[in-house]
Amino acid sequence: MRRKLPPLRALVAFEATARHQSVKDAAEELNVTQSAISHQLRQLEESVGVVLFVRKGRGLSLTKSARQLLPRLTAALDDISGITSEIGPDKGRAIRIGALATPALSILIEELESLRSAIPGDIPVQFRKIEFDDDLDPLEIDIALQIAPKDLPGPEGWTMELLTPEIYHALVSPQWLERRGFNKNNVDVARLEPRDILLIDSDSEQFSQINSWFEETNFALGDCWTFSHHIWALEAAREGHGIVASTDVVARKYVDRGELVALNFPDFMSSWWYRLLIRPSRERDPAVMAAASWIRDQIGPQSRENTHL
Repeated sequence: MRRKLPPLRALVAFEATARHQSVKDAAEELNVTQSAISHQLRQLEESVGVVLFVRKGRGLSLTKSARQLLPRLTAALDDISGITSEIGPDKGRAIRIGALATPALSILIEELESLRSAIPGDIPVQFRKIEFDDDLDPLEIDIALQIAPKDLPGPEGWTMELLTPEIYHALVSPQWLERRGFNKNNVDVARLEPRDILLIDSDSEQFSQINSWFEETNFALGDCWTFSHHIWALEAAREGHGIVASTDVVARKYVDRGELVALNFPDFMSSWWYRLLIRPSRERDPAVMAAASWIRDQIGPQSRENTHL
């Protein structure tokens, strides 16, 4: 039997608009434009042949037909959501977290136990590696931890929150200081060799600030050892191979464990910030918001409180 159904998109648009009594809020939830919502509402009214909304000031008032339709449609959409979540690998229930590799490896992965405590045990979490310039796919990511220039707008349709800037420190292992006869408050830069400075080539925009630390050397930064990944350079410093310029967020665990100490060099702040992105349609999910709070706790507050390691 062929069912006579109105367009599904129009039904979804109506249900969100009627629930919020706002086209704007419905558009944000469904990650579409307000004009798209208005078009779908007109399409539904034409399909069913009744008026569903009456303008009331800046808001909307539901007609009698809309009030009759809303609770049954909400229940039907919830049933569809429940049915579809039962197929595939936990689709609909899983929390999908996107993060850059460096903060994921140095901060988030080490704190998984606190995330387990924050969300129900039957909700799976999927971690996805993202890059600096990724266009986030709402079908693959619910929450993202990115690093970007402070003034760069967030992706369209996502809720963005700035967490903390990248603050760079000069870090070195205690054994390197002992071997070279220095202490953390008194490093004779003139005695350094190129291999004593461990650079991260992805941070090349910071070279001018880093260069100010080593003006008294008789070599250029181009002579120094360079690593293509932040964690590699940190691990080399931890093993006692030299001084690394790293951010307070990424290096925090190394410092907390006593594996690296901060030298008495001036810190400098990058123009790049850690930012949290949340897909609006999942902002009403308590487990998703608990995961977002977990990311804030790991990345934000400690960095703002501890501007010096």
